[in-house]
Amino acid sequence: MESAQSAVGVITGSGKLMRDEAILEVRELIKENGDGGWDKAWQKNKTPWDAGKSQPAFTNFMESDLGKKIRGEHSKEPRALVPGSGKGYDAAYLASIGYDTWGVDLSERAIQLAEATQPANPKLAFRVLDFFKFEVPETGFDLIYDYTFFCAIPVDLRNGWGDRMRRLVRPEGYLITLVYPIDGPRTGGPPYSVSVELVSETLNGGSPGTASFEKIYDAVPEVTDESHRNRERLVVWRRTCT
Repeated sequence: MESAQSAVGVITGSGKLMRDEAILEVRELIKENGDGGWDKAWQKNKTPWDAGKSQPAFTNFMESDLGKKIRGEHSKEPRALVPGSGKGYDAAYLASIGYDTWGVDLSERAIQLAEATQPANPKLAFRVLDFFKFEVPETGFDLIYDYTFFCAIPVDLRNGWGDRMRRLVRPEGYLITLVYPIDGPRTGGPPYSVSVELVSETLNGGSPGTASFEKIYDAVPEVTDESHRNRERLVVWRRTCT
């Protein structure tokens, strides 16, 4: 039998490893309530993925030379999307650097908390939406950031995730993925163990002629939380048409 840690994996909160029991409780809520389990978790304050801030790997990249170059390529009113935005740290950060940003989450309670805790900004909007179902804006998004969303969805929704990204990211737009947790062949989730190769296969699994993604940056973050060390990579994808 697998040990508790190998079976459950690790999620961080406030910079510290959370107890395996908390992760198991979240899994049980999802098992009992389906998608509604995420809202139950927020209501019960069982959110071991909530670090209380944006991951430094993401914000440091956006302030790097390449991050600033990407920001400079966008239109005058660039749009960004953060799926599974939770309390909205990442969405608020993107709005603060000039993106008209949507933070979307299935959980009504998460959105309530985001609206109550993040600084007011006319460029920032939080919405209770199903990532897989909401109507795609006509112009798409210049930038999408995925941190703990891909690793949280069931395996049978991964192809749908790739399809939505191909639809949501505008041509020549960018998807930034903080690929985590990279735990090898560990079973069970959420969070499911992921890899850069898995993300690439999922993004580029469309039919010939559909939009695909070119990997333009892939690195172990220079600055990261200690609990993430050796378990994450920051990867930037540029949408192209093939």
